[in-house]
Amino acid sequence: MEIEGKVIAIIDNSFNSYRHYKKEIYIFDNLPRSIKKDKVIEALKMVNLNEDYILKKSNDLSNVEYNKLLLAKDLIMDSKVIFLDYFEKGMCYKEREYFKKLLKKLSKDYKFTFLINTNDFSFCLNLVDEYHIFKNGEVVHIISKKDIYKEKVYKYFNNHQLIDFVCKSRNLNHLHEDYYDINEILKAIYRELKWDIL
Repeated sequence: MEIEGKVIAIIDNSFNSYRHYKKEIYIFDNLPRSIKKDKVIEALKMVNLNEDYILKKSNDLSNVEYNKLLLAKDLIMDSKVIFLDYFEKGMCYKEREYFKKLLKKLSKDYKFTFLINTNDFSFCLNLVDEYHIFKNGEVVHIISKKDIYKEKVYKYFNNHQLIDFVCKSRNLNHLHEDYYDINEILKAIYRELKWDIL
């Protein structure tokens, strides 16, 4: 199974989040001496933090700051597979969109692989390449982003009204059934509505 350079949603009902178990540590402890401060500062800027965060203990951070620092550390260490555990929780819409674009760019241009554990389907849309469904610790199904409606991947998440709308409109034989990107679906709906009005 090839996962390099992909953003993958991990769907596993038996998985417990570890995001609340923060140890009182400095996130950047034990970095190799060969890593220059410039690289650390660049990674911090990439995740929308300043260099003051180098000296902050994890217990002094919000969950959002903590998750950003963990991502920055993975980028500094050039980890090719990065696990994001409820990474988007607590972020505003603008910040979520920024990180979706950043993760896509890092996966496409630099071949990072991101494994995302979340129950927020809206964060996955326009971001995730594949959905890996786990059962008893093993992958039992892989769903491509192109097949999210056919395979009903959304049933593993909390209700998502836009998905419900798309499914209902498909049952009425609307023209946008072949779109899988939410932005393209909305454009198609707009085009249909425009013709209905005229």
